[in-house]
Amino acid sequence: MSKALRRRLGRGLAAALVTGLAAFACATGAMAENTKLRFAYLLADSDLPIFVAQKKGAFQAAGLDVELTEVQGGPAVVAAIASGSADVGYAAPVPPINARLNGVMVKMVMALGHEVDPDKKFLWLVASKASGARDLGGLKGKKIAFNANGSLCELAWRDHLAQAGMSMDDVQVVILPFPQQEAALEQGAIDATCTVNPFFASMSRNAEVGAQVVASGVLADESKPILNDVIFAGDDYIAANAQSLKTFGKVIFDARKELLANRAELEAAAVEFLGLTPEAAKDFNLPIVRPEVSIGEADVQPLLDAMKRAGMLTQDIAAGDMVANMAP
Repeated sequence: MSKALRRRLGRGLAAALVTGLAAFACATGAMAENTKLRFAYLLADSDLPIFVAQKKGAFQAAGLDVELTEVQGGPAVVAAIASGSADVGYAAPVPPINARLNGVMVKMVMALGHEVDPDKKFLWLVASKASGARDLGGLKGKKIAFNANGSLCELAWRDHLAQAGMSMDDVQVVILPFPQQEAALEQGAIDATCTVNPFFASMSRNAEVGAQVVASGVLADESKPILNDVIFAGDDYIAANAQSLKTFGKVIFDARKELLANRAELEAAAVEFLGLTPEAAKDFNLPIVRPEVSIGEADVQPLLDAMKRAGMLTQDIAAGDMVANMAP
């Protein structure tokens, strides 16, 4: 072999080695650097598949580094996104609707829960036995609670009271986070509250509360499915991270499908992540009417109409301005 040929072969092998090393470095770097997604939430039933997926490493396996942060209510989730401390959030739909109305540019990207008559109900208005109330009319002059101003629970109280011929002027309002409501009912600090799981499952089995359901559902009329749980994000984040959001949604969809197929795992997860007793977990169900997590204008419009009736919406806005479907 000539010296010139040996030099050419040597240069070729060196170039191949450099190319191979670069490719290896890119591949290992890609594996090591998952996309970070900071997720803010308030504790509620729809979160359960997210907690399970996080524990099992499903987000990591899908290329996401998910950071979970718990806050006290939907408006606090909005605040986390507005301040830049979270990228994506979970709440009921009313807080992100109110946020956009007030100039915080967020949109709902997935639906995690719906309700529908007659028996798919996942929000309850509950009175204590000490209150003596057995229906909405029995709450006149009483103290009622909801978790935050501008919340889905505020809308629920307004809509159900109106159906009963009453208004918020007929009751005394107390703002109280979900985790504090059971004790307040037990101690007589409030007479009734709006609640969701896992809190409803717990207070229902508390003999000291003696829970009496006086109404159920976000709206008094749920002859058609009504949206009650969403994932939302800022407009800029959605535009720049569409694929990450779709991947996030796919992991959640798969996790909840597995939970629905395995009752024992669902109950065990409710005990582990939601703090339910094994007995209370037997009554626990995920708020799923539709298997898919897609969201559209038709999901949002009934809530806008209800908010307008209740005096919570003082300006017209198109439902399409509230939605950017990122379902997988």
